[in-house]
Amino acid sequence: MIPAPFSGLLSVFGNVALPVLLLVAFFLVFQFVFLKRPLRQVFLLLRGVLIAYIGLVLFLQGIDVAFMPMGGIIGETLGGFASPWALIAVGFVLGFLVTFAEPQVRILSQQIEKASSGFVRAPLILYTLCIGVGLFAGLAMARTLFGVPLLYILIPGYMIAFLLLIFSDKNFVAIAFDSGSVATGPLTVALIVSIATGAAAVTEGSSVLVDGFGTIGIITLAPIISIQLLSLLYRMKPPQGEKNG
Repeated sequence: MIPAPFSGLLSVFGNVALPVLLLVAFFLVFQFVFLKRPLRQVFLLLRGVLIAYIGLVLFLQGIDVAFMPMGGIIGETLGGFASPWALIAVGFVLGFLVTFAEPQVRILSQQIEKASSGFVRAPLILYTLCIGVGLFAGLAMARTLFGVPLLYILIPGYMIAFLLLIFSDKNFVAIAFDSGSVATGPLTVALIVSIATGAAAVTEGSSVLVDGFGTIGIITLAPIISIQLLSLLYRMKPPQGEKNG
């Protein structure tokens, strides 16, 4: 009998293998036709791909056997509370923490600091995204509990996001929209959606399909709006080298 943590592991190995092999084949074509790198570099790259493949399989297996069931249990437990504020508060805390743990968010923050020559610090971007996602995750939980139509949040949210384009620093606009996809990575999707669907399943009058989903659409707005608001603060700062008085 296969232990529970390893249930379905072979299936995950197979599902991940095909796209990874296609990427390797694509690289090898470029290697032999255009790049012609030394064999030592090619072997180092292939070794790295193998390590990344194993890590990705284990990561996805962990999502399946741990994160998603845990999120469902949390949502069902908190959704049954008399006070909705518990789920909203937990939504904020978990939204903050999973964004803080997302590798993609850290990479983006470091790239922004590097591209701006240190003018925009990586921790500032990281915590701005964490707070923004936390707030919108709490909003998504409130929407699940109270049955607020999704369009009532998305339409005003995107109107605000596009209105901010007029006032935001143009250097931040592309960063803001990239952050929208980066901050909603696999950890965020697995945990927050599981909590929302779990809460919707035990909330009277709620539908899992109608009220449990749509949370990621809401959370995607958080980085876009928060980074553009951050750009307004940078616009208010005096230029580098300018002295007061």
